[in-house]
Amino acid sequence: MLRSFVLSSTSSRTLRKLVMLFLGAVIALVITDIALGFLLPYITIEPPSILLLQNVQGVEKLWHYANVGIEPVVFTGSSQASRGLSPYEFNEEIKATTGHSIESVSISLWASVASIQHDLIKNLIIPNHPKVIIYGIEARALNGTDLYDVRVSDFHNTPLGYAVSTESDIERNLLLWLLQHSNLMRYRDNFQQWFTGTRERNQLDYDPSQADDLGHFVDPAIHDRNPASILGLDNFVAFTPFKVEARPQQTLNDIAKVCKQSGVLCILLNMPLHEMAYQYITEADETLYQDELHETGLPIWDFNTRSCRTLLGDASFFDLNHLNEHGAQILSRIVADAYAHAFYNLPISKDASCAKINS
Repeated sequence: MLRSFVLSSTSSRTLRKLVMLFLGAVIALVITDIALGFLLPYITIEPPSILLLQNVQGVEKLWHYANVGIEPVVFTGSSQASRGLSPYEFNEEIKATTGHSIESVSISLWASVASIQHDLIKNLIIPNHPKVIIYGIEARALNGTDLYDVRVSDFHNTPLGYAVSTESDIERNLLLWLLQHSNLMRYRDNFQQWFTGTRERNQLDYDPSQADDLGHFVDPAIHDRNPASILGLDNFVAFTPFKVEARPQQTLNDIAKVCKQSGVLCILLNMPLHEMAYQYITEADETLYQDELHETGLPIWDFNTRSCRTLLGDASFFDLNHLNEHGAQILSRIVADAYAHAFYNLPISKDASCAKINS
């Protein structure tokens, strides 16, 4: 009996020590995490490397809006939406046109395709209470080429991409909470890149002033009129030839289903291309792409009409498929006019009438 008592007492002390050790480790970790938050502004100008660095600001702002109870209009899409839709211009035009203040943000990721958008919309954007989701879409988001799967794999290899694509609700919610609140988790990849020599601290491949805090990336000028991005050369997903495959189409239909089940209005905004792009994109390509958009049953705001391309003009394009700063100002304001027409029952402006609005 004495031996049993001694063993029981020893086991209890061991368990208490383990519990105290665990609690001490947790407290130390929390203190370190908080301290790191104070030190980071003195260490680096970089955003947390949870995505491509130039795409992080919009995600941070979406989380902020959710925390303070603001329901923004959320733009999402690829680099075309990131460059072509400016939330600041949109907000200002809505205020000037309607007298109402509105908030908007862009969660647009470079090289994004429909499968990436599905995970972002379902597991990041909708849970953060958007007013409306405007998906700035283009043909390559649905084009079933070999690079489609490469883009999806690249996204899943980022911390945010892995989190939103995780099937387990518990794991996904925990990871997203950590990516929002834990400095150690948020800057894990930054530290890894610095310490392994993959990238030097504050070594960015873009000017930080080009990425604003609402997720818009500014390209200030005209770059070139090279058709590589249209034809799928130089590691680009192609616009043409357009290949109809079941998975991208089903993914877009699933996005529509998720939007309808959540009660959030999702709009497909067909992003404009340079008129020269249609020296390479055929009528058959365009018809196949448009058919896939209409199959979803979602509202379509088509700003890639000939009238809109004429309104924008050559000077609005960075290259054949991305708008520059001048073009983003024009497009963002006419999209705001279309929004004011749809949600405030105002007459559509002359410039915004270039679009084909299918509600």
